[in-house]
Amino acid sequence: MKKLFSFFLTLLLLSFSSSFAQGLMDYVDEIRGDTLVIKDYYDMGEANSLSNAIAADTDAPAGRVYELKTAGWYPMSATLTTPADRPTVIVGADDDILVQRQAAPPIISGYSDEGGSSAGGITWSHDLTVKNTSIICGAPDGTYGWAFFNSGAADRKIVFQNNMMEHNWWVFVQSNAHSGNRLFFKDNYFVNMSGRACRRNGGVYDNVDNNTDTIYVENNTHVMAQGYIYKFRNYPIKFIYVNHNNFINCSNVIFETQGVQSNSIITNNIFVNSNVQPFRPNMTEDISEQAIDGLPQGIIDVAVLPESMEQVDRKWLVEANLVYWDSRLTDLAAEANNMAVNGFTTWMNQAMKMNERTKSLFDDDTNYPYLTEGVWYEKLPNFANTADLLTDQVDVLKEFSLATIDTTSTAVMPYWRVNSLGSENFIYSDWPIPIDLSYSDEDLKVGGTDGLPVGDLNWFPDAKATFLANHDKYFGDLVEALENGHTVTAVKELGGVPTQFDLSQNYPNPFNPTTVITFTLPEPGNVTLKVYNALGQEVATLVDGFKTAQKYQVTFDASNLASGVYIYTLQSDNYKVSKKMMLIK
Repeated sequence: MKKLFSFFLTLLLLSFSSSFAQGLMDYVDEIRGDTLVIKDYYDMGEANSLSNAIAADTDAPAGRVYELKTAGWYPMSATLTTPADRPTVIVGADDDILVQRQAAPPIISGYSDEGGSSAGGITWSHDLTVKNTSIICGAPDGTYGWAFFNSGAADRKIVFQNNMMEHNWWVFVQSNAHSGNRLFFKDNYFVNMSGRACRRNGGVYDNVDNNTDTIYVENNTHVMAQGYIYKFRNYPIKFIYVNHNNFINCSNVIFETQGVQSNSIITNNIFVNSNVQPFRPNMTEDISEQAIDGLPQGIIDVAVLPESMEQVDRKWLVEANLVYWDSRLTDLAAEANNMAVNGFTTWMNQAMKMNERTKSLFDDDTNYPYLTEGVWYEKLPNFANTADLLTDQVDVLKEFSLATIDTTSTAVMPYWRVNSLGSENFIYSDWPIPIDLSYSDEDLKVGGTDGLPVGDLNWFPDAKATFLANHDKYFGDLVEALENGHTVTAVKELGGVPTQFDLSQNYPNPFNPTTVITFTLPEPGNVTLKVYNALGQEVATLVDGFKTAQKYQVTFDASNLASGVYIYTLQSDNYKVSKKMMLIK
């Protein structure tokens, strides 16, 4: 019997060793199905536990997940290159959204000791997913990395979700060496994108040498950046999707498109104090990253395609975005010209929605029927808590933005901290996240193309739940509008079982330029909601189609209308009612 038991024990050990390559278990704290919980620095007393575990895991099953401990530290003394024969999935243990939680995420960073320092990093050789972590592009001694995530293969799907990322000399992610990659940024918090004395550096993504397949950016917040945030350059991207994001105090251009990108959806975003660096035509140092015709780039920049490029339909959907610039930032070009920076007085502002060339293309429905511009909200939201972002940090942003345009400048945007002060905390970001970008503006809370709040929905948990439950529909509505060249009219379904036909007074009233109209239907049927000017001429159709019995809200954008009295009329099969509203510009 003892011999039989010994035989089975030997078989079990052989089976175990075939499942886990030699040395793997040195780095594993727990096994749960296909998930390995990886020991951190405090368990090991040394760096590279994550890198070593992935390298040793030569017999990984198809569903392998590397889980990192809440509040753990996973330093790297060298770049990790992921396996080329399988996807790599790295997740923090806590799935709760970062901007709403107290438990600190695991930190992945570089490493420094008496032997030197490394900024660390990860190079993908296959699909890669990174979730629920804090990524520090640098080492504890203050050493910066150029980028933390680098391309090692073409045509890969790369997902970054619910991560905090801080510090870089260039960008967090670059895919220069390989084409066709699909990158998805969802629910992330990007902060302090700075570190190197270069006005162009300090952002999220760049593709210098090759075409990217997809850039998908949704429900992210970007705070304090010195360079271009998303660099697309002159390599056409198949699909650009930027929906429900916040950009606060970003010095340089948000979307570096050079005017040549197409097939882009830019919707439901908040841009506050961003795109502010003055621009000088023919600036030799920046020539490779300027618009192709040397014009200043607004938030949206579209130019006529040169003959050397493939002549494709120019499709852009730009709708329900918010812009605001503090009065200290609205005319930095004038200040640069007064200082005659580098001896020039030809500096121009980039703090604008779009330049005149771009605007003329969007207005040319004959030649560019798929360039669609909807409502812009031009106001500062009444944010719950911005710390000093909208006070002292505006002065910091202004000082840097004027200093960095000097070609001899060594200016670096100081990194912004509220709680974790001092160089000894370089890898420890402010935690919990010290701001709250929810807001109380009722018009903005229903101002999105989907009837949800404009901006990053992670600051509005209930709205985010609605968004996720209906994501396929909302996404489909945006793509359909892009493909057919029209805006998305958001009719929000409020539910309920109304007993009477009712059209409420719009709110606010008077308004400029948007207002919200609420109506109720006691029975299903075909419904229209139209707006007329004082002469009785129709100026807008907000609803036209079959609706079920319930309560609805719709946002009316009067950006393209003159001040005056307007009449809005709700009509169904059996009812008709009208009310007046006042537009004051």
